[in-house]
Amino acid sequence: MTVDNKPIDLDELKARAVQFFDRPSFSMPVFVDEATIAILDDRSGVPQLGLLDVASGTVTSKTSWGERLLSLLSNPSGAIVFGMDQGGDERQQVWTMRSTNAEPVMVTDRPDAMHEPGALAADGRSVLVKSNARDESTFDIVELDLQSGAIEMWLEAAGTATPVAFSKDGQRALVIRTNANLDADVLLIDRETKTPRNLTAHDGEAWIPGASFSPDERRVWYLTNEERDFVRLESQDLETGERRTEHDANTWDVEAFKISPNGRHVAVSVNENGWSRVTLHSLVDRRGPVEFRDLPRGTVDRFAWSPDSATLAFGFSTAEDPSAIVLSDVNSELRMISGEDANTRPPVATPELIHFPTFDGLGIPAFLLKPEGEGPFPVLVEIHGGPESQRRLQYSSAIPTDQLIQSLGIAVLSLNVRGSTGYGKAYSHLDDKELRLDAVKDVVAAVEWLRTRDDVIPDRIGVMGQSYGGFMTLASIALHPELWTVAVDVVGIANFVSFLERTGAWRRKHRSEEYGFLETDRDMLERISPLTYIDNIRTPLFVIHGRNDPRVPLFEAEQIVAALEGRGQAVELRVFDDEGHGLSKRKNRIDGYAGAAQFLVHHLLP
Repeated sequence: MTVDNKPIDLDELKARAVQFFDRPSFSMPVFVDEATIAILDDRSGVPQLGLLDVASGTVTSKTSWGERLLSLLSNPSGAIVFGMDQGGDERQQVWTMRSTNAEPVMVTDRPDAMHEPGALAADGRSVLVKSNARDESTFDIVELDLQSGAIEMWLEAAGTATPVAFSKDGQRALVIRTNANLDADVLLIDRETKTPRNLTAHDGEAWIPGASFSPDERRVWYLTNEERDFVRLESQDLETGERRTEHDANTWDVEAFKISPNGRHVAVSVNENGWSRVTLHSLVDRRGPVEFRDLPRGTVDRFAWSPDSATLAFGFSTAEDPSAIVLSDVNSELRMISGEDANTRPPVATPELIHFPTFDGLGIPAFLLKPEGEGPFPVLVEIHGGPESQRRLQYSSAIPTDQLIQSLGIAVLSLNVRGSTGYGKAYSHLDDKELRLDAVKDVVAAVEWLRTRDDVIPDRIGVMGQSYGGFMTLASIALHPELWTVAVDVVGIANFVSFLERTGAWRRKHRSEEYGFLETDRDMLERISPLTYIDNIRTPLFVIHGRNDPRVPLFEAEQIVAALEGRGQAVELRVFDDEGHGLSKRKNRIDGYAGAAQFLVHHLLP
């Protein structure tokens, strides 16, 4: 393979990409019983249902379909419930298995509607589902009988709401209702009356990313940043309404928790600078927490306890390795179950956390991946989606691509620009509406900082992003074309007006609250749209999009490419017919990102 600014053989580059993308992951564990954990297993190249035997650590594949599983539930009833979409369209259909030996059965069959399973009944006979089958523009919370397919309405026209817990007797449910992008409430709903009781009514804004009943169901535990900049763990007495703080990380977000079935312990994860700090707390004597000191820096996906409360499981990924299942006893003795042979690990780099100053004096956090050697190196600036998201230390999303790029001799700087979550409520609002382009100024500041370094080639810097990060990429090359050598846009927004007109009806209101409303903010939406500045763009551009994208429709890619081709601009478009908002299938990730890597190497390597 040559890297001297000549076209690299794509087949050779795909072979290299296989090293970084063909790395199986095990994630999203949930106990079926003490001996068996249901997990998402992507050894086939698409997330499927796997069953992990706790004693032996072996994983048996239970499905082998070509479409991805997105949701997974189980409990000691033995029932397993999962959601699967088609071609990346996010319109999940509900499937069930009555036991680990049963065959999967499809319960819903409305490919035009979304059905996201959220909370499984204790007897395994029904599941609470978030569904827009009645009205595409809003979600109902319904109870789905897993045998007959019959539906019982619990909460109609809930907007964006998700069922998160079902009481043991099946008479009450907890639902998190999203009011705005970073504002939510916990609702307690009674089966008989179907009248929601708002447990977290508040003034201002409070983000609530998780909630559950206590084991005795006398209290509800939830995460909230009400009247605070960061998320803490609280509980509330359902009879008296008394609230107390259970865990507060002060300057970091508590991101996840899980109480053991016997009520003696709670596992807690705190997001510290993009990695998860996991601790185990006694609820009996309230002694200091047990820390999982043997864990490397990485990210937790979710916690699960065995029915006997003896074993804690969680998915855990680092920037170097894909997700594995971690098993621990209450003394934090760890076992890690991985789908990967340690001897096949590719040449990955460990990210360095850095902060650089931006135009208003704010320090912007970022992760720097450097190739081997002294440099100087060309650099790819990478921007995550969201914007209410964060680049984390986990081997998913853009990280495998970043690792592939650094292995080719190009450094990667992954930004958490203003508007990212994980750094407090105030930070996440610094890019709202009229402030949108301040985030682009952060990208400019990243380039200015890079150019001060001796290990960087200052005139060979590219930019890449997915979804909102794709918009940031297009905005960067449109507003600051002099900075960039090359760009890659993955499912990005080119025009906020056409985006809001065409995005999924169920998303329009919340996206409008972040970006602006068509009825009142059209001028501003046009002003911040990269397509408005199309005549400025002179950076070679590579575009990736899924044909079935329900979030950022393919039209966004088609119009930016057509406009650039009309000007004779260097641009390439890759459309994947069986994908949606991003590339989820391994074969497509290898094809798409090997193509992007070839484009980047051609323009960035001297």
